[in-house]
Amino acid sequence: MNRNLKLKLIISVFLLLSGCSNYMELNKISFITGLGVDWTDKSNFKVTLQVINPTDLATGQNGGGNSSPVILYTSTGKTLSEAIREAGKKITKNKDFTHVGLTVIGENAAKHGIEEIVDAIIREPRVSAFMSVLVAKNSTAEQILNTMTPINKVSSAEMVSKIQSVNFSLGESVNPNVFELGEDLTYSGKEIAISGVEIVNENKEKNTLSNLQTMEPAETKIDDLALFRGSKLVGWISGRDVRGILMVLDKIQQTNFAIPCGINKYSSLRLHAQKIKSDVKVKGNIPIINIDNTLLTLLDETGCSINIESVQDLIKIEKQAAKVVKHQIEHSIKSAQNYKSDVFGFGDMIHTHNPKKWQKMKSNWAEDFANAKVNVKTTVIIKRSGLLGDPVIMEKK
Repeated sequence: MNRNLKLKLIISVFLLLSGCSNYMELNKISFITGLGVDWTDKSNFKVTLQVINPTDLATGQNGGGNSSPVILYTSTGKTLSEAIREAGKKITKNKDFTHVGLTVIGENAAKHGIEEIVDAIIREPRVSAFMSVLVAKNSTAEQILNTMTPINKVSSAEMVSKIQSVNFSLGESVNPNVFELGEDLTYSGKEIAISGVEIVNENKEKNTLSNLQTMEPAETKIDDLALFRGSKLVGWISGRDVRGILMVLDKIQQTNFAIPCGINKYSSLRLHAQKIKSDVKVKGNIPIINIDNTLLTLLDETGCSINIESVQDLIKIEKQAAKVVKHQIEHSIKSAQNYKSDVFGFGDMIHTHNPKKWQKMKSNWAEDFANAKVNVKTTVIIKRSGLLGDPVIMEKK
């Protein structure tokens, strides 16, 4: 037998005897889809693991059985890693963290500081650092994950979908992943902002299947924005202010603006494109923030008797719209100044363009930002007014 033939036989034997060394039956795996982190009164981390219940999900799409589609496992520890391992002791199957799509941080944990949480998740190789993050408002992460949501009964998956929907349709969601939070924590001239989640229509049966049998079930809502200073939560601002922040950060995808055009009457402009330029000048120790924003919009609704084909009437709407957008940007900056939280990164702009000046200012930047002067210039252009000329509500001649 020649050498080549022997080699082929040996390789064939190895291929036959070898299999998938990391192969594992699906029914022997616990898929973890959501992670919740709270801070207890005993100064411990409390971890909630949301695990798929395959028995229920196998009966139909999104769970059609009589058992809960997810199971929660909780435990505490002095560190986040210890708490996760303690919770894992309650799970009999092999734990799979690769499907974790959402981390919910409880309000108390956020006030305590998220630095340890972000650091632990980034260092954990089994968990994706690109998962979404939310802060629970007026509740704990465990309560949020324990709410049975109506459309997708796996609440963590439904919240991820809601984040995407709110961000795309309204432009009122700030959705940093864990990796981005880790980067932002290293910057001295930019603070962190994370969208909040709260429970609406709360009832005693929110964590049971009975919650889904009512016309107005308890559910989670993505709303408001958590502002941080350093790694700690310092306050909340409303959804409308979130839109102003996203415009300044040039991260807004799509939104609508209600433009007053009469007594209790409004037209609606949909954002098509934006071009924004921001810079910071320092006179003495007072920062002067200058923002020049141009928006290209589409007229998608009008509730006023105006002549859409008239250039003068369209210019009136554009000017009124510019005032509305200008006010929203100014108000969002003012709200952040009230909490001394520079989520816009104006301090980082000074650091980039004038490092020597920044070295003198960075230790007191929170106060300097709160006292900064803000100049906003806004231009709104209506690109298209739709297929109709005059609105349908115009009086017939």
